[in-house]
Amino acid sequence: MVKKSVYPERSQEVKQFFSKGVAPEKFMVVPIDFAKTEHTAQLCLGTGEYLLKKPMKIYNDIKGADYLIRRLQGICRKYYIAKSNVIIGGEDPPNYTMNFVHYIREIHHYPFVRINAFEAKKYRTNTRASSDNLDLNGIFQGLLNHRARDIEEFDELYANLKNASRSRRKFVKEETAAKNRIHRCVEILFPDFLNKSKSGIIPFTNASLELMEENFSVLKIKRMRTDTLVKILRRNHTAKPEEVAGKLKNLTDQALAPPPNLISYNSKSLSTKVGFLRSIRDSIVIEENEMARCLVQTPSFFLTSFPGIGVVLAGGIAAEYGNSSRWLPADHMASYGGIVPRQKQSGGSEKLPIIGHLPKDCNHILKDWLLQAAYHVGTTPHPMWRLFTKDGTHRLIEHYQRIENKDGKSRLSTAKLLIRIGRRMVLNERVYMPSEWVKGPAPSEEELFEYLDCVTKSLDEKWKKYDLSGIEDEKNYLLKWKEYCNDLKKSSSLHSGVSASQ
Repeated sequence: MVKKSVYPERSQEVKQFFSKGVAPEKFMVVPIDFAKTEHTAQLCLGTGEYLLKKPMKIYNDIKGADYLIRRLQGICRKYYIAKSNVIIGGEDPPNYTMNFVHYIREIHHYPFVRINAFEAKKYRTNTRASSDNLDLNGIFQGLLNHRARDIEEFDELYANLKNASRSRRKFVKEETAAKNRIHRCVEILFPDFLNKSKSGIIPFTNASLELMEENFSVLKIKRMRTDTLVKILRRNHTAKPEEVAGKLKNLTDQALAPPPNLISYNSKSLSTKVGFLRSIRDSIVIEENEMARCLVQTPSFFLTSFPGIGVVLAGGIAAEYGNSSRWLPADHMASYGGIVPRQKQSGGSEKLPIIGHLPKDCNHILKDWLLQAAYHVGTTPHPMWRLFTKDGTHRLIEHYQRIENKDGKSRLSTAKLLIRIGRRMVLNERVYMPSEWVKGPAPSEEELFEYLDCVTKSLDEKWKKYDLSGIEDEKNYLLKWKEYCNDLKKSSSLHSGVSASQ
């Protein structure tokens, strides 16, 4: 199929801007190089001519934004350029420029688009050096070559979902780092304490943290009475506390005691690290609950009906893709996630393309979420799939195992299929359904209701630990799903009653 235009369809604003048929000298392009406190901008005609001798500096505050607007208005009057023929662009705006961009777009109604930093660098006249002029030149060239993308309109729900998802992701990394620091202290104070097979206690549970919280060492546990130790373990819901306490006491007799002059400092340091770990875990809970509150108010909620995918994975994917009303075709979504290898073809259409490596200029966070989701959904049986298979094997598991048996890239391939199925589910607002029902004859009422009950039970299990209070019922997709199932059952029972009376 021959494309209608040599330019990729990326930004609707840029497409409309350049399709007006206005002479190049009658429209203005404003490339901006963002910075924390002071941006750099240049004013250029469509012919490529700079209107300023050197780039102007713009503060990242209200005065700076107003100064830019005044300069634009002055240049437009001088060169008789209509406001509608002005477009502003910059590299992907970081969080600290969100208010600046919002002020330019929403208050003064100038179109503002973004360009990927990797592509902006390709269009610079010098790729070896970097300066304000070169950076602005790359942004300007990228705009003229239609390489810009639209900046999504500020949506509180999806913005909060993305911020919560990324914050949680960072806290999880910090949690791992905090555990490693705790390990180093414990190796001195009480070797093998965090080794479950020897101590019997699960590492980093509330029981182990309480024991490590104050003056911890092998000598402390050795002096502690067994009934006191059992009481602490039972209070923190440790299974078989008497058995675990006996194991710990036996380990104190076998472990080497630390040098006395090292105990004081390391126990204090360990106490601080344990408190830090608790704070990180509290932060993870808060961010994850905010993810759940945002996700349940979007159609992406239906992604949690996949076996093996819960709020965290579904929320992470939905956060990176944004509002489902603006989702692109599945192939574009897979490419954005960096799971489609580069292809190169030469020598004519009859030649097979050469498959290269995965792209580096992609959304790496989304790629991580997709590959995690592909693994979980490809290895988790569906509890209700026993209607068709004895072991709960479903379409995604079959696909994952088939590629795995061929020594192929099972996660990449399953992630692509997951996107295609998940996209249809979200846009149609439906749960994961058996392929036999989608392609073949409709199920019986008994099978359908049994399946819907199983899905609802699974969703309740995944969402029960989150606080969703305060969310309006008409915005809560979990409640809407339950109401839909109840209405379906009522209409079926009414229909059955009418048929019986007739």
